[in-house]
Amino acid sequence: MSVSAIEAPGKMHMCARLGARAHGWAGAGRVSVRNAAPFPTLWRCENGVLFNFFTRAAAPTAILLVTLVQGALAAPAEVRGTWLTTTGPDHIKSGANTGAVIADLRAIGLNTAYVETWKNGYSNFPSQTLSSLTGGPDRSTFLGSRDLVQETLIQSHRNGMEYIGWFEYGFAAQFVGSGGVPSNPLAVTMRDRGWLLRDASGQYGNSSNQFAWMNPAVPEVRRFLIDLTLEAVVRYDLDGVQFDDRLAWPKEFGWDSTTAALYLQETGRSLPTSVNDANFRAWRQSKVTLFASELTSAIEAARPGLHVSVAPSVTSFSDTEYNAPWPAWQNAGLFDEYAPQVYRDNINSFNATLGAQLAPFDPGQRDELVVGLRANGSGANTPYADLQAMIDRVRVEGAAGHSIWYSSAVRDLYGPQLSAYYDVAGQGQADNPFFGPGWRPPAVVGSQTAPGSGSWSFTVAQGGRYRIVAEKNGLWTELATASLGLGDADFQVAGATQVELLIDRRPLQTPDFNGDGLVDAADYTVWRDTLGSTLDLRADANGDLRIDGLDLDRWRLGFAVAGRPGAPARSVPEPAAWVLTAVLIGARRRTTVAKTASVRQGVQPSADGRPGAPRRLRTRSIGLATRRQGATRPTVMPPAPRLP
Repeated sequence: MSVSAIEAPGKMHMCARLGARAHGWAGAGRVSVRNAAPFPTLWRCENGVLFNFFTRAAAPTAILLVTLVQGALAAPAEVRGTWLTTTGPDHIKSGANTGAVIADLRAIGLNTAYVETWKNGYSNFPSQTLSSLTGGPDRSTFLGSRDLVQETLIQSHRNGMEYIGWFEYGFAAQFVGSGGVPSNPLAVTMRDRGWLLRDASGQYGNSSNQFAWMNPAVPEVRRFLIDLTLEAVVRYDLDGVQFDDRLAWPKEFGWDSTTAALYLQETGRSLPTSVNDANFRAWRQSKVTLFASELTSAIEAARPGLHVSVAPSVTSFSDTEYNAPWPAWQNAGLFDEYAPQVYRDNINSFNATLGAQLAPFDPGQRDELVVGLRANGSGANTPYADLQAMIDRVRVEGAAGHSIWYSSAVRDLYGPQLSAYYDVAGQGQADNPFFGPGWRPPAVVGSQTAPGSGSWSFTVAQGGRYRIVAEKNGLWTELATASLGLGDADFQVAGATQVELLIDRRPLQTPDFNGDGLVDAADYTVWRDTLGSTLDLRADANGDLRIDGLDLDRWRLGFAVAGRPGAPARSVPEPAAWVLTAVLIGARRRTTVAKTASVRQGVQPSADGRPGAPRRLRTRSIGLATRRQGATRPTVMPPAPRLP
């Protein structure tokens, strides 16, 4: 980057000539220079986005005050969620109604969307994990090449809603019906490898449960589901993920040869004749719990602080029928949020069931509890008066909030009633207490400088990392990411009807630059070959959108940590003299983003100027695993670039 100082009447301006790149650009943004002297600029087109970037420093006597104005009204914080699915009314299935539906849900008063991500053997996003396993398509035929996760994620964040990727199907590979046979690519692959569960009569599905289930006792099955989840966790700016009541092992299944062999090997016992055998139940529960522990640990490693939720059946049904003992998981601190499905169609039945769901939580820990409520589904709708009484009861019990099954009830069935109940106009929107105010601030909306010009201008009031999203042909997509400071920014986006900036909260790149799972000399080679680049950012370990000596420092640290006791001694490769010279030049050219006010109220910026997000800290180690819950959410930058 070349920087030159230019005198203008009454001001000293710094003009930064920056190289654009496919996924974003460095620097501190720009303050408007419309009334300043002409500046040298650089416009470059990458993947349909034309970047124009300036940096301006005010005179020492000038003071710039940036005020972030948020609504004066704020209802008490609580989770107000709903699930969005491709089943039922077309809320998200075709994409034609997604924007309107999510905008309506937000206007009604919701703050959290649990969106279908994994269903019936297919992912709702491009998945190399799935397609490489089965050799077939990763998405259902109705989606084609669409990325449903990206579509719904953008719309949720545009409307200020937290987005939880809902891995609904868990271990269920396919709905096959009673006596049915596997037919989709995943279920067939699992069957052929002997990794599907069977009941005592050899069926994959029966009258008690009509799904074909992958075997939680098989390590490769658990690894598949974890890798599938991590694909979404790393790729998308999710606020969290949720597994459903199919993080389970139904009690009538497990009488297959694979399970028999594993059970004999680990316990010395043969399979019992009773589905309620205590030893076999405990063993199966241990496998489901093992997966829950492995899953949450893997997510924590990939995205520290990412919100992880589970929505099980009610206890004790979940424990005895599904071998999913979620009260034990809560006791061990495996998940951040527990959303048991207390699906009852009247208030009396709800009240009779809720007590057992409250019991696992110690006093003061109900802030982990989000109660799932049923408004509609199979059978008669829950009367609105009963639904409202359920919400009132949840509030009285001190839970973190509620989530309503499902979006068709919230919007199409009881929209007016819920709007009046939440009273956004009079009370304001409620923040999700797991994230706090300002976690998903309003989009920065671009204005087109002239109709049809494709030139879009933005005024950025909060420095940080942003996703550049655009509407083309009625669908929203992410084009790039950019680090921006306070001021104005211009982009050229062809064919877009709307362009906006959304805050990006994905984490930093690791020093595994070649993606082989190791931090070694091969990664140093990638750094050396891309040194100075602002386009090829595989070795951008610190997220500043340039390859320089700071990235080498991070690689050195990772290289040292990767050493193992007893391994052959390794020397850290030293850059050649020309490389060191380039590093010094790059260091002198670096700019820093000024500290800015946090997008979260009452949160001080971290040392590097990015907003922090404190959460309560609780470490528990009881019986199953240790998971640090409520740790301060890291103020980190996103991973390596992905092209639109």
